[in-house]
Amino acid sequence: MTEWKGVLNKVSFGVDVGGTFTDFVVFNHETKKYSLGKRLSTPENPSKGILAGVQDLLELLNIPASAIEHVIHGTTMVANKIIERKGAKVGLISTEGFRDNLELGREQRYDMYDLFIRRAEPLVPRYLRRTIFERVDWEGNTLRPIKIDQLDSISELFTKEGVQAVAISLMHSYRNPEHEQKIRDHLKRLNPDLYVSISSEVSPEVREHQRTSTTVTNAYVQPVVDLYLNDLQQGFKELGSKGTIYIMLSGGGVTTVDVATSVPVRMVESGPAAGAIAGSYYGKLRNEENVVSFDMGGTTAKICLINNNVPSTTSEIEVAREHRFKKGSGLILKVPSIEMIEIGAGGGSIAHLDSMGLLKIGPESAGADPGPVSYGLGGTSPTVTDADLVLGFLNPEYFLGGEMQLDATKAGEIIKQTIGDPLNLDAVQAAQGVNEVVNENMASAARVYAAEQGVDIRKYAMVAFGGAGPVHAYKVAKLLGIPRVICPLGAGVMSSVGMLVAPKSFDFVQSYISRVDSLDWDYLDNMYSGMESHAKDILTSAGVPISDIILTRSADMRYVGQGFEISVPIPEGSFKGGKSDQFTSAFNTTYENLFKRYLTHVPVEAITWRLKASEPTPMPQLLFDIPTPETKNGRVKGTRPIYMSEKASFEDVPVYDRYALEPGFEFAGPALVEEKESTVYAGPDCKCTVDEQLNLIMEIVYK
Repeated sequence: MTEWKGVLNKVSFGVDVGGTFTDFVVFNHETKKYSLGKRLSTPENPSKGILAGVQDLLELLNIPASAIEHVIHGTTMVANKIIERKGAKVGLISTEGFRDNLELGREQRYDMYDLFIRRAEPLVPRYLRRTIFERVDWEGNTLRPIKIDQLDSISELFTKEGVQAVAISLMHSYRNPEHEQKIRDHLKRLNPDLYVSISSEVSPEVREHQRTSTTVTNAYVQPVVDLYLNDLQQGFKELGSKGTIYIMLSGGGVTTVDVATSVPVRMVESGPAAGAIAGSYYGKLRNEENVVSFDMGGTTAKICLINNNVPSTTSEIEVAREHRFKKGSGLILKVPSIEMIEIGAGGGSIAHLDSMGLLKIGPESAGADPGPVSYGLGGTSPTVTDADLVLGFLNPEYFLGGEMQLDATKAGEIIKQTIGDPLNLDAVQAAQGVNEVVNENMASAARVYAAEQGVDIRKYAMVAFGGAGPVHAYKVAKLLGIPRVICPLGAGVMSSVGMLVAPKSFDFVQSYISRVDSLDWDYLDNMYSGMESHAKDILTSAGVPISDIILTRSADMRYVGQGFEISVPIPEGSFKGGKSDQFTSAFNTTYENLFKRYLTHVPVEAITWRLKASEPTPMPQLLFDIPTPETKNGRVKGTRPIYMSEKASFEDVPVYDRYALEPGFEFAGPALVEEKESTVYAGPDCKCTVDEQLNLIMEIVYK
């Protein structure tokens, strides 16, 4: 990286903490240029790695910390705390008769043929799950007034047991939150230091198990997140920064630390969501409306379908699965989130033989500590990165631009010992097996995902990023029949770029169940007025001018008696006077688009009402502060033998210096293109072009 010249105005950081690496992007508001950084994560305290990496970049670029205007941060920490069960000690208060809501779940078996299935253990043990006399019906009417004096003994128990946070989830509180609010206020009077989450604020939606699970999870991580974000803010102050820290949410928007601390459960997919936003951004730059973002990092690969430049979204996600890829085996959370599939196929994913002697990849990962064997940090299990190194795709002298040296000999030895010898293969054959299995795992998952969405993935372009993404993108795209792959410059840290191009936004939700032809239109009007007022308060506090706030409404609707809902856009403005025909027409249109038909003889009902508040999506032109090319003359650094599966042998291919490739440059595969944060493998059946934004475009030729 080169030192910035001239008078410095302000800079902004995007920081993404992953399971293996922490990625950095810093934007100079004067020169309009981006610079990149990457370092190993510090799992025991992620803020250490963040602050050290920021300080390194500031020193490298000769920038004072006082120039930092804001930092946008995404992290996998919340998900990791849930998975590792390292959150707070939590108590739960529910309506009398519903003590075991968490364990009853949805009363479904996620694998009906497995007699020994295990479900995720509730985050609250039964002795800390307490009930209180009260009851509200589904329309919000009070059937049993609350007995608030019961809370004194409950509070004494929680204090005695060292409970740090309490979740309150009462029946139908989404329609009438009064009882939850009274319990919270009483508990806070008894213990002002107690963290209290109430379901009517965290997840005011129908379906008691999901709402309770979400509220409990929010309480479980809130003390940890509060401490972490306070430490991070303090760390930046000690660096000399007065800049504001913003947090990336699972839904793809950015919000303030205060809001993120109040609903930390919305940070569960914080880091991965930024990758999807980056994929959407690069699709727009290239005028590609439909793209599949392929983010392969150190621990996992994430795939998201982006239609009409908008990432797919969902209102329900699952974490901490007992079986990572079996839906229903984890904790269900009602959280607005970008929808993506996750595969245990990162660079650090461990290769092993199962009980039948079949080669498997992941889901276990070597992570950052100890990392792959080739890192030389104590790892003893072969990984995808080790296999890529043995096959020649990675340069052992130029990993992270030479900041880390990789040991190809150790990588080959461990692959042969653990994979090759049991299968009577040499190290190269075993490494090729690892490469093929991990590529097919990712392609198979993408095929199923696309089929579930009803799309033909062959009509999509791929945006490949993450440290390992560009290495594997060509082969995965070839397996899927995708014609074009976009590899951005600095692909290894693209999730951090996603944070800097993500809008400030927040999602609001409120359940109100009614047939469309009998809606209380005044109630609905007042409900949306309240959500919109709250939305404007949150976004203006994040620095968004009120004139720039975009409000988008939708409703989860279905036919009466149906078991699932679809998301239907609904109009702005007042609902007074009724709009039942308009709502029904919007539902029928959406239903027909999805299922190619709609019904006229079944009434329609609405279940949940949603509001997304956002600023306009930033579309800055990406100009990178490019390091000086290492090649003195020309663009080729040299040649390197790589294992070509098409010929079952090693072949010498040119190695291009990414920083020497100017817009308009073209070349044909096979070839390697090296940059500090990642390596692009261009296979034999593709033609490559560098565009005006310095993206490397691979056009794959299918014979």
